[in-house]
Amino acid sequence: IRRHPEDRFEGSCPYHRDCLEGMASGPSIEKRWGKEGFELFNNEKVWEIESYYLAQAIANYILTLSPKKVILGGGVMKQEQLFPLIRKEVVNLLNGYIQANEILEDIDSYIVPPGLGDNAGLAGAIALAQNSLIEMRHL
Repeated sequence: IRRHPEDRFEGSCPYHRDCLEGMASGPSIEKRWGKEGFELFNNEKVWEIESYYLAQAIANYILTLSPKKVILGGGVMKQEQLFPLIRKEVVNLLNGYIQANEILEDIDSYIVPPGLGDNAGLAGAIALAQNSLIEMRHL
């Protein structure tokens, strides 16, 4: 990913240094700033840099995969102030190239946190198991 112009952090990925994980993961935040993300919630520069990296990834996913919705969860995304920053940067990066109403007019409903919060993975696994049982009964 392209480096933020004000970020001198070398990255924390042991393989690539400055890949997305190396620049935007929870451990990267802690290594860069010397504190965990939740301790930095009111530091605007932290979240400006973080949103810069995450928005690059999301813009690339949109251009490559055309997802119907982008759902962002995990530890870093518990910082809810990231969502408006990411949305703004995604629109900026796409620069009108994608002419989808979801992005141009309703991005707040397009890039969202998981509806079930931390239970999304578990609930999804249970739903898949239930569907498998139902399918097996119909065989």
